[in-house]
Amino acid sequence: MECGQSFRWQPINDWYYGVVEGRQLKMRQENQTLIVESSADEAEDQLEAFLRHYLDLNRDLAAILDAVDIDPFIHRSIETFRGMRILNQEVWECLASFILSQNNNVPRIKGIIRTISTRFGEKIALDDLVDYSFPTPQSLADAGVETLYDCGLGYRAPYLWTVSSTIAAGKFDPEGLKSRPYAEAKQELMGFKGIGEKVADCICLFSLGHVQALPIDVWVKRIIEQLYLKREASIREIRRFAEDYFGEHLGYAQQYLFHYARTVGLENLLESEG
Repeated sequence: MECGQSFRWQPINDWYYGVVEGRQLKMRQENQTLIVESSADEAEDQLEAFLRHYLDLNRDLAAILDAVDIDPFIHRSIETFRGMRILNQEVWECLASFILSQNNNVPRIKGIIRTISTRFGEKIALDDLVDYSFPTPQSLADAGVETLYDCGLGYRAPYLWTVSSTIAAGKFDPEGLKSRPYAEAKQELMGFKGIGEKVADCICLFSLGHVQALPIDVWVKRIIEQLYLKREASIREIRRFAEDYFGEHLGYAQQYLFHYARTVGLENLLESEG
């Protein structure tokens, strides 16, 4: 829940609390059992089906990790964080969140999302914790660009407002991207100002199920250059190498290497080379 995919989860005592698609959840794992409580009034089988989709539990993770476990660097990353999965997030929230992520750090991204959710979302309570749903496209479109500037979005405000307004007007359906091939979905996303290749790949990987997507940020660029190429390289070179090297589950390989480098340290991975 803290590996850069979603910005709505927070650890409190022995639980993780988060807001997902209009419900507040609390979760913790005890051995092989996931314990979950929800603010939503839904049957247990409905909640289980939702969680299986959101947490991608129906995907054969063991087979994917076996396929990408091809060198000491990725092996150490997998052994350290085995069990980490790529989430299936709501497309709209994922899209908006990664527009806000540009040139930003995680605490600030979380802060901005909390601000707009508190201001434009619906109140949701679980236990004694009050949180808010992610705003709808219509609510952000109605808010206007200046109000979004006031929420601390900076230069990202017109980007988010334009996408919100386009969706609210019925001219773009984020959920419709789920039926599109990876290349087509990515290209359509990049048609919006404020969605470059990295943000488009984040959306494809974290909400559309395209596990071959490769979001290349400064961390991923550094990982490929220092661990594999041993030189500086262009984004195009990095993408070509990674696609050829890791294959169809590239997104999973990237996520394990990224999370290890960011939390444990890239220098620690370099030590595994010997």
